[in-house]
Amino acid sequence: MEAFPTTYDVRDRIWSGSKRSSVYKEETSLGKIICNTMRTFPKNVFQINDIDGVSVNFEQGILWAIRMAQFFKKRGLKHSDVIGIAARNSTYVMPLGVACLLNATPFHAVNPTIDEATTNHIFSITRPGLIFCDGQDYQKVQAATIAWKPEIYTITEPVQGVPHIESLLDPTPTEIFYQPEPLKEGGDQTVAILCSSGTTGLPKAVCISNRTLLQDPFMMNNEMVTYSASGLDWYSGLTSFIMSTTIGCSRVITNRPFSAEYFVQLVEKYKISNAIFPPRHLSALVNCPAATKESLASLKSIFYGGGITSIETLNRLQELVPNCVLTSGYGFTEAGGVTAVMGLKSGNSAGKPLPGVQIRIVDDDGKFLTYNEVGEIYVKTGLPWNGYYGNPFESRRMQDFDGWYHTGDLGYFNEQNLLFIVDRKKEILKFQGNHYWPSEIEATISELPQVQEVSVVGIYDEKNGDSAGALVVKKKDASITEQEIIDHVAKRLPAVYKHLHAGVEFTEHLPANPNGKTVKRAAREEFLAKKSAAA
Repeated sequence: MEAFPTTYDVRDRIWSGSKRSSVYKEETSLGKIICNTMRTFPKNVFQINDIDGVSVNFEQGILWAIRMAQFFKKRGLKHSDVIGIAARNSTYVMPLGVACLLNATPFHAVNPTIDEATTNHIFSITRPGLIFCDGQDYQKVQAATIAWKPEIYTITEPVQGVPHIESLLDPTPTEIFYQPEPLKEGGDQTVAILCSSGTTGLPKAVCISNRTLLQDPFMMNNEMVTYSASGLDWYSGLTSFIMSTTIGCSRVITNRPFSAEYFVQLVEKYKISNAIFPPRHLSALVNCPAATKESLASLKSIFYGGGITSIETLNRLQELVPNCVLTSGYGFTEAGGVTAVMGLKSGNSAGKPLPGVQIRIVDDDGKFLTYNEVGEIYVKTGLPWNGYYGNPFESRRMQDFDGWYHTGDLGYFNEQNLLFIVDRKKEILKFQGNHYWPSEIEATISELPQVQEVSVVGIYDEKNGDSAGALVVKKKDASITEQEIIDHVAKRLPAVYKHLHAGVEFTEHLPANPNGKTVKRAAREEFLAKKSAAA
């Protein structure tokens, strides 16, 4: 049986996944589902913190969450309010997120590592009256929100004179009778707010509805041990949080940044069976000496997405984990998961539409395209989206009146109904009047065994337009030269406008956002700085 059956409507030129079905009613709150699950299986261990060694079972987790939810209700917080969270993965972040869902008050999760100016920009959108953060970030968060002076609680590293989350965990006489708050606006109600990726500009606040998160488990059960480096502020981290609280799979968390060596240690220590990765982490893993068939033997499934992964990396990964199912996915914060494909028979395809998802390929003139024609990817999920918080103009630019998301990604379908991502529409470059996509050049450079990572950027000049330049991370002890890379691209891509006219610069690490996506504008700035320094 095909994992993701897909149909193509020749007349309307729409690729569609199978019909979506759910075990839950649309108006059932996620908070109620989590509460019922936790109370039913109290001894199930669903979270393990590698930093402090604390394991949490459902019985403890729901008690903490209920006590916090009762505090929120006593404070008068409702579905129209927002609770801010700017914290790394730690023991109390989970019950805090659950408490927000129990009280039906949306949380706005922000990455704690961003600078004060960006923190100010993001939280100024929703202006939460209550914010939870790590102690090390208290002064930054306080300064960033000085305009409206919210009450701030620390989650880790208590700060003298500042309330700490543990003060909300004292037993209450009514906790045993507690029932979650109903959804005042039904399944369409916003329950979480995340930031758009910010790879091409300042982040926006993405509203996520209760119905969007009511997804049936995919290849998951409560006997699995899962890992994702992402926090609650990233969609993969949110998904991991939902899976662990609704299904009960044991989620390994840590506040240490990702490294391949550390991940291998976690796999061996906790027998991790499921992991979620961005492409750059896969590349690091296959080049890690500690990553062997023996050390990674417990892995049964790996999900990856968020960028293009070279076939070489995927093949090397499959050799390391021969009994592991590799699943590629494509999606974005506004819509959630869009496509998926299991195994490597389809190359680096993004896969086929998930149940309930429809996709169109559209050119610049609004014409609907067919097989093997590249255009912008339009997506319709049939699920409610409440837009960008407080930003109806950008919301309408992202989703039209017919419900189609204009993703800004370029791609095409082949005759097997597999979607291939070509590049970001906004990142199309033009050299002497000819358009080209950086990802094609990146894929070509990634063929070189001495190259670990690469980002191709456009360096503009009035004569030629965008000259391609490559910012390259070499593998350890590799001796490849700039000219060798330039020559390889010229040989593999005969079209002159795709050549590296701006040259090659080497770096130790590609600039990336906190969750592993390469930030193109930062890569371009670093490329220019290195070229200027060498001049």
